[in-house]
Amino acid sequence: MNDISAYINSKISKIPFNLFNIISEYIELNSKVKVAIVGGYIRDLLITKIHKKTFFTPLDIDIVTEGSSVDLAKFIKKNISNVELCLIKEFEIYNTVELNINNLKIDIASARKEYYEAPGLNPIVKYANIEEDLKRRDFSINAIAFEFSKKEIYDFFDGIKHIQKKELHLLHENSIQDDPSRLIRCARYASRLDFKISTKSLQQSQQTVNRWPWKIIKDETKSRFPPGISIRIRMELSEIYKYDNLAKIVSLLNDWKVIPIINKNIIVNNEFIRGLKWIKKLKGNYILYLLKNSENLELSCQRFFINSKEKKTLKEYLNTTNQLENEKEKFLYMTPSNWTEFIETKNLDEETVKLLICNGGLFWKSFLKWLFIYKFITSKKSGELLKSEGWQPGKEMGDEIKRLRYIEIDKIKRE
Repeated sequence: MNDISAYINSKISKIPFNLFNIISEYIELNSKVKVAIVGGYIRDLLITKIHKKTFFTPLDIDIVTEGSSVDLAKFIKKNISNVELCLIKEFEIYNTVELNINNLKIDIASARKEYYEAPGLNPIVKYANIEEDLKRRDFSINAIAFEFSKKEIYDFFDGIKHIQKKELHLLHENSIQDDPSRLIRCARYASRLDFKISTKSLQQSQQTVNRWPWKIIKDETKSRFPPGISIRIRMELSEIYKYDNLAKIVSLLNDWKVIPIINKNIIVNNEFIRGLKWIKKLKGNYILYLLKNSENLELSCQRFFINSKEKKTLKEYLNTTNQLENEKEKFLYMTPSNWTEFIETKNLDEETVKLLICNGGLFWKSFLKWLFIYKFITSKKSGELLKSEGWQPGKEMGDEIKRLRYIEIDKIKRE
């Protein structure tokens, strides 16, 4: 441990913008209030040390203090030098501050403990010390801290040992119930770090998901799912979609038998994985792809805060796939202009078309060609040219422009 402590201390002392010395000075001026760096920054340093795995420069640093997060942020801003940008954004509800220094994001939080009255609800927060703050976190590997005043590593939950064993351990028995997004995050860490979920944590995850959705809050007009469930899960999926391999992570959730956290009707096979890769390639709405075959579309839309436009896309997708299946013979012989007319007459939006591409099947290439080729092809003759030839503005001229456009579209070689 001494070797690890020395390593972490040497790395922390070199954090950018002279932050180590500024924070140390703040501690001296404020009756030795405790301040610690926690979470991913410490975790990644340890993984680099133990497993010789190199990470990119961290995007952010998490700091927790037993004092005022705002006071610490203001002190840093006042004493920092040689920077172009230093912005402070306060979040009063959790006593947290986001400090942006030349695009390095530093999150500063007053130490707190949390209580969840019901699954997915926002927690009730109370001031606490750093040890209690670490207890509220998700995994033992994220509950390791470096405390500035004594230059000590806090590792109350064997996080370093679990890093050495490449294991993911939830911190307490209600962890997934309190915050379901932790299960998605667990799969992200397993994929990104090449860690395995511990047996006990997997059992908790499976048992909790089997009780899904745990509790529905009822008001006078309707039943709705606790908002924290959908917001947090969507935020985690958004991070995965941007930075990680969504297909690999969904496959892990399936292997762990916890896929109902998203949609119990997902069948993870080559076709589904192909669709996940395509939805990212097309920059489509991955949430709609994950929910497209839900058993109860209305409940899924409630659970994930699907807006009216997204819901319309899902319904159009389902109606179109049913039509393609029921009238398969007709669609087998359609020309490029027939496909263009079909898509545009039904007024399918681009997100619906992307879902139909990702769905695969016999006709996905026709939808792909419309999205990238057919819809951009225009008539060789404009309205102005037709008017000069004697056409009168109106339906007949519009039909002629469409006919001429379809001729151009059908010049595209059909595979």
